[in-house]
Amino acid sequence: MRILHLANLYAPVIGGLERSIATSGEELVRRGHEVTVLTLATPMAGASAAVEDRNGVRVVRVRSVATTLLPGMNEDPAKPFHPTAPDPLTTAGIRDELRTGRYDLVHSHDWLMYSYLPLRFGRYGRPHVHTAHDFGLSCVKKTYARPGGSCPTGPRFARCLRCATPQYGRPRAAALTAALRSHRHRGIDAVMAISPSVAEALELARLPEGVPVSVVSSLVPDGLDELARTTPRPSWLPGRPYLLFVGALGPHKGVDVLFTAYRRLVETWSGSEPPPDLVCVGTPRADTPPIPPGVHVRHDVPHAEVMAAWHGAAAAVVPSIMEAMGQVAVEALLARTPLIASRTGGLTDMIRDGESGLHVPPGDADALYAALNRLLTDRSLADRLRAHGYQRGLDFTAARVVPQIEEIYRACLAS
Repeated sequence: MRILHLANLYAPVIGGLERSIATSGEELVRRGHEVTVLTLATPMAGASAAVEDRNGVRVVRVRSVATTLLPGMNEDPAKPFHPTAPDPLTTAGIRDELRTGRYDLVHSHDWLMYSYLPLRFGRYGRPHVHTAHDFGLSCVKKTYARPGGSCPTGPRFARCLRCATPQYGRPRAAALTAALRSHRHRGIDAVMAISPSVAEALELARLPEGVPVSVVSSLVPDGLDELARTTPRPSWLPGRPYLLFVGALGPHKGVDVLFTAYRRLVETWSGSEPPPDLVCVGTPRADTPPIPPGVHVRHDVPHAEVMAAWHGAAAAVVPSIMEAMGQVAVEALLARTPLIASRTGGLTDMIRDGESGLHVPPGDADALYAALNRLLTDRSLADRLRAHGYQRGLDFTAARVVPQIEEIYRACLAS
């Protein structure tokens, strides 16, 4: 098959979504398909990188209004995001690629889809599969998270506008919310949701009647367990036991809850050795809470070093308020690190409490403290979580997930 992926960002911009798309694309190439990723041009990619090859995947970078005419639309010009409405320059770029390439299928991954939908039933339109990596088809913040917890009621224009304004500012929040609420998503032929919780949320996304929805998890590369074992221990890690958090350093990821639980752990620690340090690897934000004593924060860490850090951690902590799936949790499982994760979103289905990980209610610092204390003082529990967690992590690797994606492609083309 000849497949055109549409993704807002792609390497060298790296995040969980971008890594998942690259992993699936490279595995599809290995399995004999031809794969192109069409993405937005960014300053990081450079002006000379309009078309390039990355590990067998052809990458095409196109212009958008945000990157060409109005760079001030994005808080970070290096990471522009596509709005919830068609971008005329991006639509033109997609049309040109479809005109010159003999594609069998289009696979979109985020709001860049909205620049393809006007073309779906035109001369160059192709069958269209969309992967819902988050809650962005119905939540303008993509998280279903609000201050103090998750959204309890679903999308409503006035409520969404109030919730999104701190993130986008009121003018952009109003425009993004209004456009998202107007869509009926005509032009999507099949949907893959990365977790049951994302699939359930699609009931609020105004999909066309009869569009098939399948749960196909986000994926990680094969061999992460070996990468974790063989990468030298990073020099920036503390010289004694530590807990590890990886992710954006914001309340939506539960980092404030983690800091509260960690302070209590230190205050009540009664072991013969000092309490473990806490290491946080991630991107700082305007709403990052104050960093407590004993917490080490690192930014821009290479992925191999992250895997090595997982491998050496006494425990992995993923305390998100809402999480569509949680790739960092999969990485921890494959590194054989005992995992404590919020019972929310895709994390709910990822582990079985007490067997492959420990669940805690999202936003509950007392429960997180109790889980940390239990895990750090019960060696048999930690050993059990390492063994069973690793086996569960294998379910999210490319070798197991990409064949499921191929089946969706074949079904979409056949129908």
